[in-house]
Amino acid sequence: MVRKHFGRVLMVGTAAFTTLAIEPGDADAHGPQHAVVPAAEPPAASDADGTPSGLLIPAHLLAAVCGDPAVDRNSGFKQRLQLAKASSDQVNAYGAAPPPLFENLGDDSFAITTSSDEAQRYFDQGLRLAYAFNHPEALRAFRYAETLDPKCAMCAWGQAYVLGPNINAPMDPSAIGPAREAADRAMAMRGGTGALEQALIEALDSRYSPDPELERAVLNQAYADAMAEVADAHARSATVQSLYADALMNVSPWNYWEEDGKTLKPPVANLVRTLETALANEPRHPYAIHLYIHAVEASQTPERAETHADHLAAEIPGAGHIVHMPSHIYFRIGRLRDSIAANRDAVAADEAYLAQVSPDGLYPYSYYPHNVHFLLESARMAGDGATAVATAEKLPATTIDDVSAMLPRVQLIDAAPYFAHAQFSEPKTILALNDPGDRLPYVKAMWHYARAVAYAAGGDADAARSEADAIDAMREGVDWTGIVEGGVPAPQLLELAGHVIDGRIQQAAGDYRGAVAAFEEAVAIEDALPYLEPPYWYYPVRQSLGAALLQADRPAEAETAFKAALEQFPNNAWSLYGLKEAQEAQNLTAAAAETEEKLKGALVGDMAEVDLARL
Repeated sequence: MVRKHFGRVLMVGTAAFTTLAIEPGDADAHGPQHAVVPAAEPPAASDADGTPSGLLIPAHLLAAVCGDPAVDRNSGFKQRLQLAKASSDQVNAYGAAPPPLFENLGDDSFAITTSSDEAQRYFDQGLRLAYAFNHPEALRAFRYAETLDPKCAMCAWGQAYVLGPNINAPMDPSAIGPAREAADRAMAMRGGTGALEQALIEALDSRYSPDPELERAVLNQAYADAMAEVADAHARSATVQSLYADALMNVSPWNYWEEDGKTLKPPVANLVRTLETALANEPRHPYAIHLYIHAVEASQTPERAETHADHLAAEIPGAGHIVHMPSHIYFRIGRLRDSIAANRDAVAADEAYLAQVSPDGLYPYSYYPHNVHFLLESARMAGDGATAVATAEKLPATTIDDVSAMLPRVQLIDAAPYFAHAQFSEPKTILALNDPGDRLPYVKAMWHYARAVAYAAGGDADAARSEADAIDAMREGVDWTGIVEGGVPAPQLLELAGHVIDGRIQQAAGDYRGAVAAFEEAVAIEDALPYLEPPYWYYPVRQSLGAALLQADRPAEAETAFKAALEQFPNNAWSLYGLKEAQEAQNLTAAAAETEEKLKGALVGDMAEVDLARL
């Protein structure tokens, strides 16, 4: 079963730095809280478990990120541009101040023509940070490298490279001029460089044009075509192959696979082969591994990146996004314990970086909270209620309503705590969660969902239906256009939630036939959702269908449903439990024993928390 691809999560986090109104433990009694913005303080530390104990938001960034209220924000493209511009503005604000030379970014090096050893070190730092998708910090390093050696052509090339588009953000229009100027400087100085440097500089020059009428897509394709020639000429350079792969991916960002999950789409037909060539030459090249994970995670065979993923974090251990990246494979193939560990380490790495540098823009408002969210989802899928709920209580401190309203994908983070509570918390805890208000409609809808689940579990069908009615009213009454265009298929998710609530109500009433029908409706919607990691809907609804089938004394069908859920999410502790129960109900003793062993290995939390009512 292929989980369809829709686009990359663009998550929002924190930067430099103003305090939030949440403290550890607040959310347990009062529900998810969002940030207020008073005066600046130093960055917060992590708790011992790796979850953030409180985060900090820059007051000035609200204007930079949120922009003019009159601006049309219905376009996800425009929304991402605003964050990209905030990143560029922050780099400019640093001025000529030298960035730190970080000591924890590994030792990958690309030798360039320079008279300065320190310029080489800063160039290497910039390239490693580019590999880690921290493009603003990479830009600082490349710029400072050029100040150290004003004749360094590749230092200018690095600036032009990271000022361009990437698969998670379009090119900021305000960066076009600086990128063109950097590319021009690199071209002017290329005569004193080696053949490979000249080839890279000339290829990148095709990405930027003095003609303002040329569309970005045309320029991206021109750059990819030019890099194809460089890659052919330098087949043994993993760096060159990775740069070519990146160019290909930017021709068709997050749109690599046909529906079968096995066939690459024509614009990126060479993508996987290119990265596998790079890894054959340098198995631990960090950029090649990073891009390879992204290239195959939405395919039918994400496991092909597993061995490489195991080595990635050690290559650039101070870059949180690099440390996190293996979890995109671990989550897909069921290595949930490793996914939890990777994201704990990533959160710690990011917090150390944020405390040292205090950046604004895309990295702290995108990559960092994605890691926190991924930690929650990995723990929840593994049955680790303690970690999931602890992270749920603290996750809201990574977002602010102003940014969540502008970037709809962030509402997926904002809603995640309600899902964790719905799965692990007692009804009284869920019903004590504060109303999040109407500003973030998807979040408000999922608050209603969690309450409905709580009421259904407590046997109050009327109250559960009232919450479901509120969701239906929102689905029909809210204008979801901006949220849908921003990457969240909210109407489908609300409809799915309504069917799950109906199924829960029917289960509690003993109407298992009705529950089966409701969950089948939910499964049909879930199957049509695009691919995202973590997924749009927080668990495979087939496991609820399996539970209802088992309660309806249809264990063979239940077994099929649980196996299908495990195909979607391998090693999911909840589905393994259901499968074991279905096999035991059929007296499949050997199969049940085998499944029980898998369950023991998969379950991170307390077995007492796993029962049919929670599936």
